[in-house]
Amino acid sequence: MTPTVVANPPKSFKDLDPNHSHYQIVQRIPRYAQVLELGCGDGTMSRLMKEQCQAKVFGVEKDAELADQAKRYCDYVFTEDLDDPHSLDALQFEKFDVITLVDVLEHLKHPQSLLERLKPFLMDESVILLSVPNVAHVSVRLELLTGDFRYEDAGILDSTHLKFFTLKTLKSLVERSGFSLNEVDYTWHDIPDTVISRYLRQVGVDATPRILDYFHKPDAVAYQFILSLGLPLPQSKSKHSDENRYNLKPMAASWDTWGKVFSNLQQKQQIINGLQLQMQEQQRQLERAQHDLKSHQEELGRVYATRSWRLLRSLAGLWRGEFVQDRLTTHC
Repeated sequence: MTPTVVANPPKSFKDLDPNHSHYQIVQRIPRYAQVLELGCGDGTMSRLMKEQCQAKVFGVEKDAELADQAKRYCDYVFTEDLDDPHSLDALQFEKFDVITLVDVLEHLKHPQSLLERLKPFLMDESVILLSVPNVAHVSVRLELLTGDFRYEDAGILDSTHLKFFTLKTLKSLVERSGFSLNEVDYTWHDIPDTVISRYLRQVGVDATPRILDYFHKPDAVAYQFILSLGLPLPQSKSKHSDENRYNLKPMAASWDTWGKVFSNLQQKQQIINGLQLQMQEQQRQLERAQHDLKSHQEELGRVYATRSWRLLRSLAGLWRGEFVQDRLTTHC
């Protein structure tokens, strides 16, 4: 049941849904920034950064074939395994305004080691922007509740994921790596109450309003966490006292973003309802046509039977007439 986000590559940044990790990352990148994109893939997001931010992009990708495709959009591309402690040696004299890790950390054996190796590439105002799937998403919770856990081809439980994160463990990773947490956000995928109720019934739990509300909380509907990190702040400027700054905002706080999604869903539902009405009307027309066809067939059957009987009578009459004529001729 784990939702999988599979979308065609957007034509431009404006085509992206705000509830998309690429949108969330790119909108946080300043214009003309020098960006180190770790795990650049085929360059899909590199292109967005070039077009939207006029950024200078250095890409690093493990897959040689994808790295070759990324060369279309990156200024430089390096084919390296990020788990290799020497994978960034070729960039040792570079400094970057932004380093991106979009759905990368969960694929690594040693994510903390990589984060620690990024510090020399940062300036005081530089940021690391990353996205990580939320293993505590409502879909995974419900499956675990019924004793089910299975890897999938894509999504939160992608079979290539080596690490799984909740917001708590992700914050812990950031702290252990020696970074300051600037911002926490998330993309979301909610689950309908009807689906939640069905899973709860399997384990004998009543879907009360309070329980349903639990499965709609921000840390449950969060699909990917979006984090902004920076170099550690001086103790006098530490923001650790403002813990609420790093909590996930409630759904109402993002209604402008999510309202667009719901509006699209409503439009699609209206289209579906219209198609269903058309199908019902076509079904009624088909039934009427079948009834008319049956009536015509019965009528043709009656006509055919009547005409056949008349034909047989005519033939019989002709045969009797010829027979009588032959008898008269014979006697004469």
